[in-house]
Amino acid sequence: MSHFTRVQTRLSDLIILEKALVELNYRVEENGIVRDFGDNEESVDLLIRTGEPYDIGFKLVDGSIKVVGDFSALKWNPRQFLDRVTQRYAYLTVLDQAEEKGWQLSAEEVQPDGSIRLVMQRWV
Repeated sequence: MSHFTRVQTRLSDLIILEKALVELNYRVEENGIVRDFGDNEESVDLLIRTGEPYDIGFKLVDGSIKVVGDFSALKWNPRQFLDRVTQRYAYLTVLDQAEEKGWQLSAEEVQPDGSIRLVMQRWV
């Protein structure tokens, strides 16, 4: 019996996701195999090493990224993990898109609730 948890996300860019994971200090590998408690395996596009017997993977399927892992064996809260990854992914996406349009980051502040306030500028 599989112990994998598979979570559909709204993330779609593996390059930005990999940057976000690295910035969050995860060890990331491309094209890995994730295993669960029952020794089931699944191929993934990105794999993060957890330092425990089971890792977490990310797989691009039909234009969106799924997270695959045995969160119960890891004793990780998938929601907290994904909230953290999604926030960093969104941050990097905003910076990337703003830069494409000629904007530059001039300041950022982490708010008491954990959100990040960005101040952008563009010289005309």
